[in-house]
Order: sequence, then C-alpha cells, then structure tokens
Amino acid sequence: MIPFARLEETDETVVRQLIDDEIRESRTLDYKVQLDLSKDGRQALAEDVCAFANTVGGDLVFGIREADGVADEVVPVILPNLDDELLKLTNSLRDAIEPRVSGGLLHQAVPLAAGGHVVVLRVAMSPNAPHRVRRNNHFYLRHSGGKETMDIHAIRTAFAFAGSLADRALAWRDQRLAVLRERIAPLLLERGPLFVVHLLPLAALTRRESIALDSLKAAANELQWAKPAGHPLRPPVVNYEGVICPPRIDGAAPGPGFAQLFHDGSIELAGAVTARQLGKPAISVLAPAQYELPLVEHSLPAIVRAIAALDVPPPAYLFVTLLEVAGQRVGFQRPDGQWPETPVIPGHLRELRAAPVYIEDFRTPPLELARAAVAPLWHAIGEEQTQTNFGGNAA
Repeated sequence: MIPFARLEETDETVVRQLIDDEIRESRTLDYKVQLDLSKDGRQALAEDVCAFANTVGGDLVFGIREADGVADEVVPVILPNLDDELLKLTNSLRDAIEPRVSGGLLHQAVPLAAGGHVVVLRVAMSPNAPHRVRRNNHFYLRHSGGKETMDIHAIRTAFAFAGSLADRALAWRDQRLAVLRERIAPLLLERGPLFVVHLLPLAALTRRESIALDSLKAAANELQWAKPAGHPLRPPVVNYEGVICPPRIDGAAPGPGFAQLFHDGSIELAGAVTARQLGKPAISVLAPAQYELPLVEHSLPAIVRAIAALDVPPPAYLFVTLLEVAGQRVGFQRPDGQWPETPVIPGHLRELRAAPVYIEDFRTPPLELARAAVAPLWHAIGEEQTQTNFGGNAA
C-alpha cells in the first residue's frame, strides 16, 4: 500500500513522494497510467481487485506511469463528474466479484495543482476469500510481479486458509480471555465481573512484523480515553505486549481496568463491573448501562481513532465478553416499563462470550456496532436486544 499517509490524508505531496523516493510496485501496490472505464477496462480492474482481496489487500493507483515497476511520472486522470464515476465504479466492481467484496473497497481522488487527479483505489484483504470474477469464473491472487490466475492447488489452499482465519481469531480471543480469567496479565485486576472488549484486525492475523513502538505510543494516546466500563485511564506506557493505558489509581492495588495495544495492532480493553443497589428493598445487581454507555460514547470511538492512527485497514473482528457473571442479577428498566427488571444469569454460564462482529468499515456508527456486539449478552437473560437507553446516541 501507499506509505507515508493514511488513505484519507493522501494528497499531492504524498503522490509526488512516490516518484521522488522511487517507490516500487509490490504485492500491495500497483500503478496504472489510465483509469479505463470501458467494459474491458472494468473487467481488468475486477481481476485486480479480486487478486488483492484474495491476498493481503493493496492499492491501485491511477495516474502514475511506472518504469520497470518504479513510480516515474504523474499522468493526471481527467474525467468529468469524477466522484460519481468512482462511486459507480466501486459499486460495479463489488458486483463483478463473487462472493461480493463489500465494505473493503474505498477510493480517494487526489486533486493536482496542474489539474486532474490521481485516484487511489484501496482493496482490503477479505475474510470471505477466495473470490472469483463472475465474467470468466477465474480466481486471482497477487504477488510482487502482478496478478495471476490461481490453479486448483492454490484455490484449495485459499479455501483452507479462509476457514482457518475465523478459527484463529476465535482462538486468539479465547487465549486472551484465559489470561484475563486468571488475572495474570497485563496488570493486576480486581476480582469479580469483568467487561472485556477485543478488536482484532485481519491484518494482525496475516502479517508477521510488529508495528513500530513510536507508532504504537502515538495510537495508544487515543486509547487513554476509552474508559472501559466507565473507568478512567492514565497516559500510555510501554510494556512487554506493546503499550498499555493503566487505570487512574495510586499504589500497587488491583486496578479496575486498562487498555492494551498489542505489537500487531490488536486491542484489548477490560473494565471491572461493580454491583449496584436497585429497588426497595435493595438488591445487588449488575447494571448493563455501566459498560454499554461507555462502550458507545468512549471505547469504540477511541478504538477507531487508535486504529486510524496506525493506518491499519479494515476488516476487523470485534468481540465483547462478560467474565465471572454466573448467578449474577442484571438490573435494568425497559423504556416503556414502570418497574426495574432483575433477571438472573443462569448458573451454568460463568462467562458470556458474544459472537464476533465483523467490521467492514471503521466509519460504522459506534451504536450500531455496540448493539450487535452486546445482543448475545442479553440473550442469556431472555432479552432479544439491549434495553439500555442510549439517549442522544440512539440515532
């Protein structure tokens, strides 16, 4: 992909730097002189998009001439109604590929001072790979020299790998929960119910290199404001796993929460859920609003800002979990109800692990993500969906 800047921050300076620094085409970067919107041109683009989606994602850059694979000259793309044309193009490319490539296809038109544009089409790695192009039923993959048709062995390998991605994501989540369950890392936590949020970008499952520590520290500055289960955090510090935002407490006592940014760009938030007194006579309950409101107002926005600072592309898996909740009462009041409800979490459910929410676009509203993520937690007490009143965030 294009180095130097995030997609939305790519400007003419970044484009010129590709040429000045002699950036070479690669497995994740392909230069095109023209943006060919003819029938044959769209077919060729569908093959390119298919290849990137089946591999590790990448950028198609239109308006740059290459010489022996190295960016050599800007050749502006001149098209009337460029925004409309790009919208139609991305929609047609999604439909030209099976399974459909949905959220992982973004474009950026970079205006040039001399007129015209350079157009960047970013393709995310797809968890639904392998894809094929509908028109010719061919599967494609991308390597440093360009795209190629997949043979039967490559197709079989791709199907096996795709199945393993989801399993690896769940295994990673379960391994992290095992660590938290024992309260052994990354720092000492209070005993009792714990609300946990994990974000695992697909890129973290496929790349082997670690993100630079300076980049992690800059991104973790955003996680300082995540407030897991409502608990404020301190500025980030370096630890073995990457960078952590510890709780705002004094001394070495067990803390109520933290935000951890790992070396691979994955994120873990954990916050203690404290029992509250509800009703007359008072009974001890867990109030979902304690962790659901901060999830929407603070945690998810902070996660998205941190991911943006790292320039980690979608897609990603979002997991939420409640630990140590067997037999706990949950206290809430329906929007149309007079009396509080206090159902009991069944005793055989020591923890509530929600199914992963697949995020195709990090611009998805936090409330939409949160509703999907916490719904399975409510199913445990017989409710179809969250009963939390999100007030002004309910739009």
